[in-house]
Amino acid sequence: MRPTAIVMNMFYTGLGIARSLGAQRIPVIGLTAKRGIYGNYTRYATLQICPDSREEPEALLPFLLKLGAELHGRAVIFPTRDDDVLFLDRNRELLSRYFELVLPRTEVVRACLDKWESYLLACQSGVESPRCWMVQDEQDMERAVEEVSYPCVMKPLSSHLWRQHDNWERVGGRKAIAVDSRQQLLAEYAQVSLADSRVLIQEMVLGGDDQLFIAACYMNRDSQLVASFTAQKLLQCPAGFGTGCIVQTVDRRELVEPAARLLRNMGFSGIAEIEFKWDAACSRYKLIEVNPRPWDQHALGRASGVDLIHIAYCEHAGVPMPAIGAGEPGHKWIAEDVYLTTALRMIWKRDPQIRSLFALARGKRIYGIWSSRDKRPFLIYMAKFVLQLIRMVLRRIRVALGRPLRNKTSAP
Repeated sequence: MRPTAIVMNMFYTGLGIARSLGAQRIPVIGLTAKRGIYGNYTRYATLQICPDSREEPEALLPFLLKLGAELHGRAVIFPTRDDDVLFLDRNRELLSRYFELVLPRTEVVRACLDKWESYLLACQSGVESPRCWMVQDEQDMERAVEEVSYPCVMKPLSSHLWRQHDNWERVGGRKAIAVDSRQQLLAEYAQVSLADSRVLIQEMVLGGDDQLFIAACYMNRDSQLVASFTAQKLLQCPAGFGTGCIVQTVDRRELVEPAARLLRNMGFSGIAEIEFKWDAACSRYKLIEVNPRPWDQHALGRASGVDLIHIAYCEHAGVPMPAIGAGEPGHKWIAEDVYLTTALRMIWKRDPQIRSLFALARGKRIYGIWSSRDKRPFLIYMAKFVLQLIRMVLRRIRVALGRPLRNKTSAP
C-alpha cells in the first residue's frame, strides 16, 4: 500500500490536492478545522476534524503526532497556507519522525515568506524585480518617502503577519495597498503599523491584472527543476491585489529559466509558484513574489499534463515518478463561487461589462469546487449559497416593508 497523503485544510488548494492524489488511488486524509466547508465532502479524502495551524498551533502538534504514530509508514504532508508552512517548519524535527514534509529547508522557507529577503535574493540571482524599500519603523519610513516614486505598493513583510489575530481588520482586509502620494503613504503606514510596523514598499509595475504571469515549478531535493508550467491571470477579485478568479495556462516558457535560477540559488526543494508581472515600460517581466507551497490554481498542472502535486508525492513517498507532459496551454481554472457572486452583483447593477466576464470563462475549464467525478462539494456549496441568497432577499424585503411604516409612525 502506498504511503498516505495528508492535506492541511480543505478549501480550493486542499480539495485540489485530494482530487489529484485520490484519482491515483493514493489514500488521502484531509485535515480541517472548519466544519461544513465544501472540501470536507470530497469522496477522495477521509476527513479528520483538527485544530487550526493559525488559531491553535499548540493543539495541532499533539494531534498530528498522534495521527502519525497510528499510520502505517511515513505519510506525505502538504501545507496549503503560509500558516501551515510556518507550523510545519517550526515543528519540523518532531513531525519528521512520522511525516515527509513537502517543504524546503528552514532558511529557504524564511527567504520565500520574507519579501525583503526574496527581493535581495532576486537581485543576487539576476532576476528582474521592482525596486523595494524595507521599512521597520517611522524613521525608516521618513527615509523611504524621500526616495519612493509613485504610484507604489505597501505590502506586509510576510503575508501571514497581516492575518494574525485582529490584524486583518486593522489593515482593512487588504493583501496590499496601492499608494499614489507621499501623504497617502504616511497615512496608510500610520494605520498599518498598528498591526505591524514592518512593511515592504515596492515600486508599482503598471498594467492590468492580465499582465500577471505564473511560473509553477517542482524542484527536487537537489534543487534541480523536474517539471513546470506557466499560467496567466485573467481576472482577480478584488482587482489589483486580489486572488486569481480566472487563470489559464499559457506558453510563457521564458519565465521558467529565471524562476528556476532563483529557486536553485535559494536551494529550494518542493512546489513553488513564482509570480511575475510584465512591465510594458521596459518590456521585461518583473518578480512579484515566491510562494513556497501549493496554491489555489495548482490543479491547472494536472489539467495540462504537469501534475506537480503527484510529482511531489512520488518523490517524497519514494515511488516511481509519473509521466510529465509539456504543459498544454488554454486550460482555465475558475473560482466559481467568486465568479458567481461577481456575476450576480454585475447583473444587479446592470453593469455592461458582464459580457466580458462571461467571455473570460469560455474555453476548456476546470473549477475550484465543481468536478463531474466529485459532485458533493459543489452541491453542498450551492445549497448553502442559495440559503444565504434567500436570507438576504428576505432581509431586504423586511427592510423595504419596514421603511414606510417607520416613516408613517414618525410623522408629526
